[in-house]
Amino acid sequence: MIFISERKTKEELNAICKKYNIPFLWSWSRYNTYKTDSYIYFLKYIQHIKEDRRDSIYVYSGSCCHDILEKYYDGSIKQSDMINEYEDSLMTMNLAEYKYDRNDEDKNKAIADKYENCIKHFFRNHQKPNMNMILEMFCLIKITDKIYFNGYIDNCGVYVDDNGEKHIVITDYKTSTIYKGEKLEKESGQLYLYAEGVRQKTGLPLDHISIRYLFMKYVIVNILQANGKWKERQIERNQIGNKLIASIKMWLKKYGYNPDNYIDDVILYNSLDNLPTDIKEKFVIQDCYVELPLTENIIENLKSDIIKTVNEVNQKSNEYSKTKNEKVFWREVTAKDEYFLSCLSGYSRKLHKPYDAYLIEKEMFQTQEDENEADKELMDFLAGL
Repeated sequence: MIFISERKTKEELNAICKKYNIPFLWSWSRYNTYKTDSYIYFLKYIQHIKEDRRDSIYVYSGSCCHDILEKYYDGSIKQSDMINEYEDSLMTMNLAEYKYDRNDEDKNKAIADKYENCIKHFFRNHQKPNMNMILEMFCLIKITDKIYFNGYIDNCGVYVDDNGEKHIVITDYKTSTIYKGEKLEKESGQLYLYAEGVRQKTGLPLDHISIRYLFMKYVIVNILQANGKWKERQIERNQIGNKLIASIKMWLKKYGYNPDNYIDDVILYNSLDNLPTDIKEKFVIQDCYVELPLTENIIENLKSDIIKTVNEVNQKSNEYSKTKNEKVFWREVTAKDEYFLSCLSGYSRKLHKPYDAYLIEKEMFQTQEDENEADKELMDFLAGL
């Protein structure tokens, strides 16, 4: 059974704020914006300035993929229709001239080819979860008496185990590059927050709640090794054929097949369908779910950071209201911020003043380097006369 929750109206959200005597409901987006870039927070939530760049494709594409997947889950469309829906969204994005990379057209095209082929492969091959699902479920999370968060869970799966006990599986869809290491730790707070909200709402213990990402651009491939053990790999969907060539050749030779009769098709069609059955069974390809550990300690640490961050934001907001000094939210931009600010941010250098200051300094340095290089070339030329 599939149930789609309705979005809360502005009046309903205001009623929640009134009930708990709070000025507003925090969202993960608002909190994470401040953690990522305090000046963008200033522009968006303090000055309420609209973004002046709308040509980044990632937000729009991610939203379209979410919508298509939900239509498939609720039975509005068939799996075979998902590709057509995605192609229609790509046409809209191309007409709007949205970009994966704003600075380099060749790189933009390369990213588009990879990204879009991966998503198309997902829609063709995705396996619908076998459980009851609540899509876009509203979630209210109490942090303290004065701090409440709200959000919408992409997919809240519900099943009952053999002992008759209820379990909830929270799934967040991602069209981004897979999170690993520090990136996974940084981005996963939203799922932990949702888990706490579900616990508060249902009273279920944490060991009956699980949280996971569905990375749509990837598959998990379990590969049988020559020693009889299975090895798991996470592979981008457009690279399945290329990445498995070595293992496929090994098994083809081991079973007496000529690899030359199969390998070209594996690469050309990015598929194992043409392989003999006894070779295909050495490879198990599944959707890429990444489940996260969920403990009381992790949730408490997140709550502590939220409280600290909200207090810091409130302090800066109060200071700005008195001084009107934008330096209160200023941040120093470095080279590691450049891709985000140039390709992903909705604010241009015209509005993002710290970014503009960084670019001015960079451009001055580049001009000086060019002048030094020109002087050197002149001296070399004169020396050769």
